[in-house]
Amino acid sequence: TLLGKSFSDYKLQEGRYYRIRLSEDEYEKVNKIYNDSIKVKENKVKEVKIDKKEQKEIQKKQAEFEEYQSLKSTDFSYHKIDNIFHKKGARYAIALFSDVHLEETVESDSVLGLNEYNLEIASNRVLKYFGNLTQCIVKDKVNKLIFGMLGDSISGFILDELSQCNGLTPPDAILKCQSLIVSGLKFICDTCKGIDIECIAIVGNHSRNSKKIQHSNGYKLSYEWIMYNNIKGIMEQLEYNNIHFIIPKSEMALLEMPDKKRFIFIHGFQIKSGGTGTVCGIYPSLQRLAMKWDRVFHQDKIYLGHFHSCISIPTATVNGSIIGYNAYAMSNGFSFEEPAQMYELYIATKVYYLLVKYIANNMADKVEIDKKLYDKLCYLGIIDNSGVRDHNI
Repeated sequence: TLLGKSFSDYKLQEGRYYRIRLSEDEYEKVNKIYNDSIKVKENKVKEVKIDKKEQKEIQKKQAEFEEYQSLKSTDFSYHKIDNIFHKKGARYAIALFSDVHLEETVESDSVLGLNEYNLEIASNRVLKYFGNLTQCIVKDKVNKLIFGMLGDSISGFILDELSQCNGLTPPDAILKCQSLIVSGLKFICDTCKGIDIECIAIVGNHSRNSKKIQHSNGYKLSYEWIMYNNIKGIMEQLEYNNIHFIIPKSEMALLEMPDKKRFIFIHGFQIKSGGTGTVCGIYPSLQRLAMKWDRVFHQDKIYLGHFHSCISIPTATVNGSIIGYNAYAMSNGFSFEEPAQMYELYIATKVYYLLVKYIANNMADKVEIDKKLYDKLCYLGIIDNSGVRDHNI
């Protein structure tokens, strides 16, 4: 019987028939499949138990992989500079401008006489900075200037003490800073005829009007983003066609030069400091982030501000500040630094770098350089040695 029925009860369609037995070949094939399945079950590898240490390591690797995957979709602004200016002997400079904190007040007594800062001093330092920068552009015969505005032009009201002590409200401060930057850029263009300027405009963390940093729409909540667009419109109205603006909506801008060098510009709040305010405190976190970004963007160097410290390492340059030493820095034990901004000179495809600190102190202005490197550049005839850096500017 089949399924409780007599074999004779099954009705077949025309031309079909039942077979009760398998052929010998069919039986061998079915038997082989059955035996193989038994062997697989007998030889199945037992589940390996992983100790807690190995499990944590696996989770760490998984987290790193997920982070790498997220970096591949990082929102950034990519720009490639044309090679019109790039010829034999051509040179370009990268000048950083950040952490002005224009309206913040630093009373001399609050930092034991090490610094003083108010609206008048801030304005003088910014204007002196542009004057110093212009002189170096002329003396270094720079063809193209990459002007990195890396944020924190104002201090804003992100802390209670700032809302109580600042000399201006954020809107007033941003308008004041806007006029100073326009004046500085106009002075450079009028003095350095034929120079091409690429302005990289990155918003900082102090110019926001939200309590916390917001990554996806941070530019919408930043006074600086409005200021940058205003400056761009003003320069266009003044018909300065040699100035080009890169104002990304993302936290970073990636710039590729004709010599194939790639530079990342960020404000720097993405980097976690060790709390010392020196390269020792910043370096570990900065190096880790540089390695992660290098997998995706293949950058040569990262330029950032935020830490108010002039630091230069092979993978990054950290900018100083215009405001200088304040009560917050002293309270947290940060290293003392005079107001300074960073400048680097790139000469054609050669790896000559001239690192200059623009000191914009209200008491004494000076320029510090690497003397050994400067002498070498003078010997090679790359820069003029006729008293270029021998006087205070």
